[in-house]
Amino acid sequence: MTASDTGLPSNVAAGICAIFHLLGGIVFYFIETKDLFVRHWAIQSIFFGGGWIGAFLAISIFSGILSHLPGIGLIFALLFGLVYFVVWLGGIILWVIGIVQALLGQRWEYPVVSRLGKRYFPNLC
Repeated sequence: MTASDTGLPSNVAAGICAIFHLLGGIVFYFIETKDLFVRHWAIQSIFFGGGWIGAFLAISIFSGILSHLPGIGLIFALLFGLVYFVVWLGGIILWVIGIVQALLGQRWEYPVVSRLGKRYFPNLC
C-alpha cells in the first residue's frame, strides 16, 4: 500500500471514484497524487462517466431528430427507446462491477472506454 494524500485507504478512495463516477474521478484525480491505484480508478471513472453521459446525450439527440420524421418517426422512437434502455442497463451493470472491483482493491478496466484512458494516461491505467 502506498502513501495517500487523502488519508483514506486505497480501496475506499477507489470505491468513491467508482460510485460517483465522473465527479468522484475528477476530484480524486486532482487531490490524490501519490496513490497510483486511486489515480487508476479516478481515470477509469472519468472516462466511464463521460462515456455513459455522452452515450445518453447522443441517443437523446438522434432520437429527438429522427423520431419527428413523418411516417417512420414512431419506429425510430421505439428503436431509440430500446437503445436507451440497453445503454442504461449495461451502464448500471458495469457501474456495479466497477464499484465492487474498486472496493475489493482490484485493478479493473471498463470495456471500450478504458482504451481511451490508456491512450491519454498511459502510466495510470
